[in-house]
Amino acid sequence: MLTLGGCDALDTDKTPERVANGTSELELTVTGRPSPGSLSAAEKVIARLKAEDVDGLADLAAKDEGSEDDARRWVTRWGKAAQHPATAHFLLGEQESTVDIRFTGERATLSLLLEDDGYDDAYRVVLDRTD
Repeated sequence: MLTLGGCDALDTDKTPERVANGTSELELTVTGRPSPGSLSAAEKVIARLKAEDVDGLADLAAKDEGSEDDARRWVTRWGKAAQHPATAHFLLGEQESTVDIRFTGERATLSLLLEDDGYDDAYRVVLDRTD
C-alpha cells in the first residue's frame, strides 16, 4: 500500500495561494461582485496565462473542441501582459459571468466569459471566442 500524505507531487493546480492581506503573487485587484467560483476561475486563467501554460489553460475550457489551439492563441496574445498587475471587473449573470481584465501597461482588455457548470459555483472559461 502506497500512501502519499501531505505530498504535493500530484498537485497540478498552479493557482497561487491567497494570503491573509488579500494579495497574492497574481497582483490582482477585484471590482464588482464575484462569487467564490467565478473569482477562482478567473484567477486560474490569469495564473495559467502568466505561466504561459497552454495545456493548463485548455483544461479550464468550457468546450473541448479546439481548446488547445484557442489556449495557445490566448497565451501568445496575453502571456506577456499577464506578467503585470491586473484589475478584474466581474459582472455576474444567471448562468454565466463576464470578467473584464485589464493588465497594467496593456491598452486592450481581456474579456472572459465564464460558464457555470451548473453545480457548486464552478465555472469554465469559453476560449473559442474572438477578443
